[in-house]
Amino acid sequence: MPDATQDLLRDVRMQGFAQRASVDKALEWVSLHSKIRAAESIALDDAVGRVLAERFVSPADDPPVGTAVSDGYALRSCETVGASSYNPLPFRLQANHSALKALSAALVTSGTPLPAGADAVAPFDLTQAGTESVDLIESIAQGEGVSLKGQEAQRDVLLIETSRPLRASDVGLISSLGIRQLRVIQRPLVRIILAGRKSPEDCELADANGPMLRALVVRDGGTLETCQYGIADRDALAALLTRPGADLILVCGRTGTGMDDEAPLALAAAGTLSIHGIALSPGGSTGLGTVGEIPVVLLPGSPLDCLCAYDLLASKLIRNLSGRGLWPPYRVRQARLGRKIASSVGVMEVCQVRLIAGEDFPLGDVRSGGLASVVRADGFLLIPASLEGYASGAIVDVHLYDEAEGISI
Repeated sequence: MPDATQDLLRDVRMQGFAQRASVDKALEWVSLHSKIRAAESIALDDAVGRVLAERFVSPADDPPVGTAVSDGYALRSCETVGASSYNPLPFRLQANHSALKALSAALVTSGTPLPAGADAVAPFDLTQAGTESVDLIESIAQGEGVSLKGQEAQRDVLLIETSRPLRASDVGLISSLGIRQLRVIQRPLVRIILAGRKSPEDCELADANGPMLRALVVRDGGTLETCQYGIADRDALAALLTRPGADLILVCGRTGTGMDDEAPLALAAAGTLSIHGIALSPGGSTGLGTVGEIPVVLLPGSPLDCLCAYDLLASKLIRNLSGRGLWPPYRVRQARLGRKIASSVGVMEVCQVRLIAGEDFPLGDVRSGGLASVVRADGFLLIPASLEGYASGAIVDVHLYDEAEGISI
C-alpha cells in the first residue's frame, strides 16, 4: 500500500524543489528497476531488430562443403601457374560430380558444390572453351571464386553476441544455417500517458510529445501498449497507472511545481514516488517511481525537457528491459569546442551543438530553442554537475544524432 503521507512529503506545488536527486542516483534507480524481460520464440522472418536471448553459436560449418561463388571452371590453382594469353594452358573438361583429375576442370555455377580437389574457379573471361577442353589465359589464385568449407562460419564458433539488435545480415547468415526459429528477449509493453494541457489556449497547439515518444519507444526496442491523451485529473491518472497490461509507464506533462501539476501526486497515490526532481537541465522536473513492480517515469511536458529526460533515463529503462546493451543510443565522437560553454555547478546540463570544420559550437543557452535546437544540432554533449562548463578549445565527447556511418561537418 502507498504511504498516506506521500502527498504531503512530495507535494512541490507552489513551493519548488527543496533538493534534487543527482543524475547518478536516478540512473542507479533505473538499473535497479529494469530487469531484462523473459525470452520468447519467434520466426526468423520477424527477427530483425530483436535481441537474442543467448549468444548465437554456429551449429555447423558454413558452407558445409567447398562451394563456387562465381560461374566458371573449377580447377586446382597450383596447376594454373604460368598461364597467359601467350601461353594458354589446356585443361581437360570433366563432370563436376566426381573428384577432379589432374590438369582437369569442371564447369560450375555459383552456389554449387566444388568437385573434390578443386580450390579455385576460373571466370569465363579468362578462358577459351573447346569441345573437350578449356584453355586458361591467366593464372588463378587459390580461393578465387570459391567459399571453402567453414569459410563463412565454423562449427561451435561464436557468431552473434547478445545485447545488440539483429541486423538483416545476421538473419541472412542464420537462415543459411537452416534455422527458422530464434529465442529472443520479449519487447517491453510501454504505456504512454500524455497529461492534459495547462490552459484552454494550449489545446490549439499541435502535440509534439506523443509522436516523439512513440518513435523513441520503438527505437529503444519497446512496443506501444497504448497512448492516452489529455489525462490531467489526479484520480484519472492514478487509474491509468494501476491498470494492468504494461511493463513500463511513461507519463508526460504535469510534473512541475504549478498548482495543476498532478502527475507526481497521482503516482504517490497509486504506488511509490521514489524520486521527484533531478539535477538535470533541461528535464529537472522528472520523476521516478513504481506501481507494484512496474516502473514509472514522469517526463516534463516541455518537448525539449521531455526529450532530454527520456534519453538519459527512460531510454535506459526500455533498453535494459528489451536486452539492448548500448546506451545512450548514439555514436560518440570527440571534437574541439569552438567557443566557451558556461554551466551551473550541481546540475548536469545537456547542450546541443553543431559540428563545423571539426569543432563544436553550442546552439545558444542550454534551455533555449526547444526541439528546433535539436533539429539544427548534429549532437549534444553532457556537462557534468561538477563542472562550471568547458573552455574554448576543450576536447569533449559529442553524442551524434546522425545514424549514418559518417557525418558532414
